[in-house]
Amino acid sequence: MRKALIILSWVLLTSCSKAQDIPDVPSGYLYPVDQGVPGKKTYVCGERPFDTKGNLIASGDLAGQTKQVFENIKSSLSTVSMTLQDIIQIKYLVKGTSVEVGADTVHLLNNVGTMYFTVPPQIIDVKSVPKIVRDEVLIEIEVIAAK
Repeated sequence: MRKALIILSWVLLTSCSKAQDIPDVPSGYLYPVDQGVPGKKTYVCGERPFDTKGNLIASGDLAGQTKQVFENIKSSLSTVSMTLQDIIQIKYLVKGTSVEVGADTVHLLNNVGTMYFTVPPQIIDVKSVPKIVRDEVLIEIEVIAAK
């Protein structure tokens, strides 16, 4: 009986440890991307300018941070067989002190966007937010992609 309990305990422990394996997901973004299904939408939220090691890229440089976020989004979408060209909506959340985003900032975001999109997404929204996760982070981007 004692041997049976020891064996049962061992089986339970090994099965629990296997159930908690962490999948190998690209880092640099906070949330996993769900599988894209034809005719369905995929949401990528909270993308920030961190590299695969979690380091902030281009501190104080909005253009540099925006490029890093697009690289992260490109990597995220590739995990579900999508590309940046599948994006139908994009929302820029830009750190700022005023309610509205300035024309210079919108122009900068459009210029960086042209490096990544041959055709811009159908819906583009730019909002000013007082703070993002850390003071050095100037931008966060959310996208909706459709197959």
